[in-house]
Amino acid sequence: MDHQHNIEISYRKIFGRLNTRKKLSIRSIEGTKVTVDQDEEICGEKEPRTFEFNSEKELEAFVTQENQIERDINAQLSGDGMPYR
Repeated sequence: MDHQHNIEISYRKIFGRLNTRKKLSIRSIEGTKVTVDQDEEICGEKEPRTFEFNSEKELEAFVTQENQIERDINAQLSGDGMPYR
C-alpha cells in the first residue's frame, strides 16, 4: 500500500463520521489535500460551497464542528423550551 492510499482511507474514515443533514461529498484527494463540496440551496437557489483541508487534523476539526452544530440544532428541536415565546 502506498502512502497516498493510506491518506485517502484515513480521510474517508474521518469523513464517514460526519453526521449532518448538509449534503457534503469528497470531490478529490490529491496528496494531502482533500476538497469537499457542499450542495446548499438557499431559497431555491443552488449555492455550492467548497472546503479544502490540508491535513487529517483540519478535516477532523471540520467534522467535529459540523457534528456539534447538528447536535445543537437537534437539542433545540427536541427541547421543551419554546424559543419563540
